[in-house]
Amino acid sequence: MKTFFFDSIYNTQEFALKELSSEPIFVTSFSQEKGKGTSNREWLNADQAIACSLALFEEQIKIAHTLIPLVAGFAFVKVFQDIDLTLKWPNDIIFNEKKVGGILVQKVEDKICIGMGVNYFWETPSVPNAGSIFNTHQDDTKLKDDAENWAKQLEGMLKNNNFDLDEYKSRLQTIGKLVEYPEGRGWAEDINEDGSLQIKTVDEKIINLTSPLITEVN
Repeated sequence: MKTFFFDSIYNTQEFALKELSSEPIFVTSFSQEKGKGTSNREWLNADQAIACSLALFEEQIKIAHTLIPLVAGFAFVKVFQDIDLTLKWPNDIIFNEKKVGGILVQKVEDKICIGMGVNYFWETPSVPNAGSIFNTHQDDTKLKDDAENWAKQLEGMLKNNNFDLDEYKSRLQTIGKLVEYPEGRGWAEDINEDGSLQIKTVDEKIINLTSPLITEVN
């Protein structure tokens, strides 16, 4: 894995995809000039944050591609063994009921790029329901180390197909909740082997969601 670090960069995803030629590329930056969230939302820089992107060739990944957002989030919560981070299906990192991070997966031709942005300190979040892991600035070295540990764990899970779905579900807050999605609402019952969310609708039908556009009601 070839690693690059920047204090600031236009976009980690674009850089990683451009640099990928053989070995995986990992890019880390404290801020992005034009970061992106899911559904093409703009990613706003917190007071202290880390933005990362890991790019690999499609053939290097040995798990179902639909699992990648789940694996990426899970790899980060494993870095924080002493802090109770949880996950919201499929791509949000949660702390104290606030979103502190997110995962963005892009496929460009035969390349897969997994991006992650995490708020370490944000005194006054300008986004509803956003938060940060800490209430004070952290040493910059910690952010770099956490990002590198995330990338190593993620690369290992993707290449070795050793993702434990049951362990992932133990860190997931979505199961058991009433959720709303574009077509209706229902209760999140389980995560399927392909990473889709199993929903029991209000009229007691079982459906499987793949779209990340859900809102937790309770």
